[in-house]
Amino acid sequence: MSELPESESSQKNLLKELATQLGVTQRKAKDYGVPSLIIIEGLDASAKGSLLNQVLLEIDSRSYDVYSTHASHQEPRNFPLLWRFWNHTPAKGRMQFYDRGPYYLVLDGWAEGEIDNDEIESYWEHIRNFERQLEDSGIAIVKIFLTVSKKTQAKRFEKLESNPKTAWRVRPKDWKRHRQYKPYLQKINQMIGKTDAPYARWEIVDTDNIRRAAIKVYHTIIEKLEAAILEKERSKASEPPKEEWIPYREKNFLAKVKASTPLDRVEYKTKLRKRQKAIQEIVHEIYTAKIPVILVYCGWDAAGKGGCIKRLVQGIDPRSYHVTPVGAPTKDELRHHYLWRFWKRMPRRGSIEIFDRSWYGRVLVERVEHLCTNREWRRAYQEINEMEAHLTDFGAVILKYWLHIDKETQFERFQARQANPLKEWKITDDDWRNREKWDLYEEAVNEMVKETDRPHAPWKIVSSVCKMSARIETIDLLIEQLSRALKNNAKPVL
Repeated sequence: MSELPESESSQKNLLKELATQLGVTQRKAKDYGVPSLIIIEGLDASAKGSLLNQVLLEIDSRSYDVYSTHASHQEPRNFPLLWRFWNHTPAKGRMQFYDRGPYYLVLDGWAEGEIDNDEIESYWEHIRNFERQLEDSGIAIVKIFLTVSKKTQAKRFEKLESNPKTAWRVRPKDWKRHRQYKPYLQKINQMIGKTDAPYARWEIVDTDNIRRAAIKVYHTIIEKLEAAILEKERSKASEPPKEEWIPYREKNFLAKVKASTPLDRVEYKTKLRKRQKAIQEIVHEIYTAKIPVILVYCGWDAAGKGGCIKRLVQGIDPRSYHVTPVGAPTKDELRHHYLWRFWKRMPRRGSIEIFDRSWYGRVLVERVEHLCTNREWRRAYQEINEMEAHLTDFGAVILKYWLHIDKETQFERFQARQANPLKEWKITDDDWRNREKWDLYEEAVNEMVKETDRPHAPWKIVSSVCKMSARIETIDLLIEQLSRALKNNAKPVL
């Protein structure tokens, strides 16, 4: 950014030019389908509201959303720190503004003594991962931190307090933070050092002079949008690479799965009643302990995912769980980051979310069917691991099942479905077509397990040749996992 003019009239003229330029650039970004995220953090009384409003006046009101973050809001605290921000990420061609974002929540938690210095680094890491994932998907990120001197801050507080109509805006907490000004600013500088990245640079803006601050804010947003537009033009001009299959030649996890011992129906019903009674009691304890639970059911078509889920929830209070069936993404979901639609379904504290298929579609069907690039599905392993780590750091229990059957068993079940008028709706042309790519899917499943099996989010490969045995085993594994979580439960801060 060039030097700012010194004279007041020149600054006013420049501000008008930048306002016009911002409107033009925003409309061009919309035409190119460029999503952008503008995070405006800052000290109290640093004119966040007025500067944000000034920027918004120059943008098509149909093209942006604003999310205001408040530490006092209790409902979002029932979810992981980043849940509320994932729910407010921009779709293609739209601008999303954060009037304060995750940084504010962490800094506020530290200032209030809820987070100590040893814990704060993990929060910065999760936020860095969040921003990198968004940038990798094509979202242009602007991060602005507004500063104000301690003297000016006090003057602005006093001015607000002197007017009965604005006095409510100054809280005892604001004056408390004013008294913490020096250590708070030191922590901010540490935060900026930890979270500044080539793809998401911090722009520090001094707001003692509001007009000069506005000029800098305009410049920062315009430059980022112009760079994103240029990158979009380059990518459109280049030939997309031909996506060749990348073979997996390492450990074969599925080959080691032994077929389960068949159960007779009388034995099965006895075992199932016992497990359902046990899981009912544990779920009550999970609710009381406010532990969120995430269950992922994946597997071959006709492996019995639905039957396992049905037998599990038969023993659970219906108010304590929700089942999300995952199919092809909608048009709206395709306009967002692929993880967006799953973050929206993550459970609050004490609840259970059951995914019938999941985000692992990125590295399975989307990989095999070339619905995403090789770069995208390979990158997804890290993104998924980071998401699951953030959830478990919050205190969530994650258990992932792969229900395994052999190709012959699947063929028999497909035929049985087609022959049964009550079940023929379960079999589609896609199911038969996917069978033709069995070997490719097998490679993809094995690589998925290798790359995303973690102690805090384990994969459990369950033989489902005998459906009754699989139902018992999946419930047993869940009872074991939840019992361990209850024993080691520690409440998260944010």
